[in-house]
Amino acid sequence: QLSPNQNMGGFQGSFKWNKRGPYNVGGRTRAMAIDISDATDNTVLAGGVSGGMWRTVDGGATWTKTTKPEQLHSVTTLAQDTRTAHTSTWYYGTGEYSGNSAYGGGGSYFTGDGIYKSTDGGKSWSVLSSTDTNKPQSSDFDTDFDYVWTVQVAPSNGYVIAATYNGIKRSIDGGDTWTDILKPSTGYSTKTDVIVHDSAIYATMSYGSDKAGIWRSGDYGDTWVNITPSNFPSSYSRIVVAGAPSNDNIVYLIGDIGSDSHTLWKYTKDANDGTWTWEDRSPYIPAFGGLAGDFNSQGGYDLVLKVKPDDENFVFVGGTNLYRSSDGFATSTNSKWIGGYSLANNYSMYANHHPDQHGLVFSPSNPKKSISSHDGGLSLTLDNTADEVSWTSMNNGYYTTQFYHIAIDHSTTKPDLVIGGLQDNGTWKSETNDEKTVWESIHGGDGAYNGVAFNANILLYSHQNGNVYLSDYRNPFSWSNGYSWISMTPPTATGMLFINPYIINQSDEKILYYAGGSTIWRNNNINISDDVNTTYIWNSIEGYYESNQWEELTALTSTSTITALNTTKSSPENRLFYGDAAGQVYRRNGANTGTGAALNVTSSDFPSNAYVSSISTN
Repeated sequence: QLSPNQNMGGFQGSFKWNKRGPYNVGGRTRAMAIDISDATDNTVLAGGVSGGMWRTVDGGATWTKTTKPEQLHSVTTLAQDTRTAHTSTWYYGTGEYSGNSAYGGGGSYFTGDGIYKSTDGGKSWSVLSSTDTNKPQSSDFDTDFDYVWTVQVAPSNGYVIAATYNGIKRSIDGGDTWTDILKPSTGYSTKTDVIVHDSAIYATMSYGSDKAGIWRSGDYGDTWVNITPSNFPSSYSRIVVAGAPSNDNIVYLIGDIGSDSHTLWKYTKDANDGTWTWEDRSPYIPAFGGLAGDFNSQGGYDLVLKVKPDDENFVFVGGTNLYRSSDGFATSTNSKWIGGYSLANNYSMYANHHPDQHGLVFSPSNPKKSISSHDGGLSLTLDNTADEVSWTSMNNGYYTTQFYHIAIDHSTTKPDLVIGGLQDNGTWKSETNDEKTVWESIHGGDGAYNGVAFNANILLYSHQNGNVYLSDYRNPFSWSNGYSWISMTPPTATGMLFINPYIINQSDEKILYYAGGSTIWRNNNINISDDVNTTYIWNSIEGYYESNQWEELTALTSTSTITALNTTKSSPENRLFYGDAAGQVYRRNGANTGTGAALNVTSSDFPSNAYVSSISTN
């Protein structure tokens, strides 16, 4: 609740907010851990990339948010100090270098700002002043701690090791001060990783600097040895590394080498003579074929590698899907596909799991029990060795979903209707003002812009790259595919953003405006009941809306990508406002008819080198 007279975007007053959810849909989660001080395994900490830190003490039946509203909620990595008498100390890193925003037209978000610390078991957090600049809103990169890939705590002495943008850092005083222990002298390694064993630290640095490759240190980072195999690929992006908890002499790594290709290796120390050897196991990276069966990390965006605590050969790898091997991927015959997309291999989702893997942890008391984190939140299995692994959702009130857009019913028909497009979680809606309401899924893909019209009888929803659909609940069609929707994407539009804007005219809800590159398209009547005999077959309906209802507004002043649209609610001028990737704002009067010219109304007070993300009208 905002304080009285607190200024929010020009408005003053007191606002009371009610939580709406979605209760049952988790968001992209890169950070999680099971608290080793809880013998029941029921205390779990997890962090959403845009949802902050959360804690459960009942195994995920309920969750409590532990970051404050004013703290940075971009959580990317999490670590516990596992030493006796120190288990209440935790650290989380911020800033997601790859995949944080569906940017377009020049806009991206730099959301990291250091490392946070908790000394009360994750119940509260404070930023380490040695790592933040208090400028997460700035688009200017100002510190390596803007992006923290991995945080680890050495189990023997509590040293904190962080893999950040362009280097590995160490703190020996709980994060008060930091030392660069592996940092390029020339070039940049933007993607890094680190693991800490009792006997050694292993670090990876992406291609592009004089420190690129795989490194080993036996003295907590004072000295390093480059252990990159001589026949390792010559170019590589993100590489993640994992050790075998049951055998300090075994390490695995997997890396993205571009063009949807990957490399997988095992590093073994001979117990007799102490020599280390590499074995290339790349030929056995999972490849089940079909639409979704092959290993794919989407350029390293989703990349997981873990070894079962009690078996050095039981290895898990994750990209879009989650896989496991009982022989360390020494062969292809002992691999299983256990999560992500469904085994039907048709881009549907594995039951109670989700594509795009970011983490996997094991129960300290039962190595068969695992929690998986992904773009859909958290999933639990009680047997990761089962022939077909069964998962249970842990997203009960784990409010971490990232909304790209929401819409409501402006009529009085359904005052509690909310429809929203979610990052990699499709489009969902709720019609009940209760935070524990289970939301209804109505569309897949990356959920994007939405719209509600005609007393909530028409819903518009979309997914990535500007694909828009319409459902009219007054006249649901009974097509052979079982859906009640038609495509509303202008057939010849080009240049759409990944999350592409469109807007229902607030002065006349029959009219829809759609951005396509530097062009705006106008649909003159989205009210199906007005224009279409609903006994038409599907192809006739589709063809009608694709061919007859769209008009291109060609007389635009902007030559840049259009990034935002809005209209006035009631105006004889029927004004349309739009903004672009060059930071310019335009107004078109009479936008409901004709293709007249627009007026540039950009203020001289606007920041330079910006782009317009939204426009508000009254």
